[in-house]
Amino acid sequence: MSNSDITNIKKPEMEDLIVKLKEIQSGLKQNLSVLHQKLETLAAKPELLSSLESFKKDAEVRACNLEAEVKQLREELLAIKKLLGLNREKNLVDS
Repeated sequence: MSNSDITNIKKPEMEDLIVKLKEIQSGLKQNLSVLHQKLETLAAKPELLSSLESFKKDAEVRACNLEAEVKQLREELLAIKKLLGLNREKNLVDS
């Protein structure tokens, strides 16, 4: 294979890559445009931003409550396991 053959093989691949990069660039530009529109909407309606902050705080409180409940349930489960373990030992001694 000569150098010109190798160049001809690589050239279409480069062109394909350039086309793909341009498609990606176009998609990124569209995403940027949409993000700008959403930011403008939020800036124009401060009540939306405040309600989002309220939702965020509410979600954080709920997450903390759920974490506390899970911790309590784990402690109760551990206590039950210990209790069952004690009962098993007691049953073995009585046998």
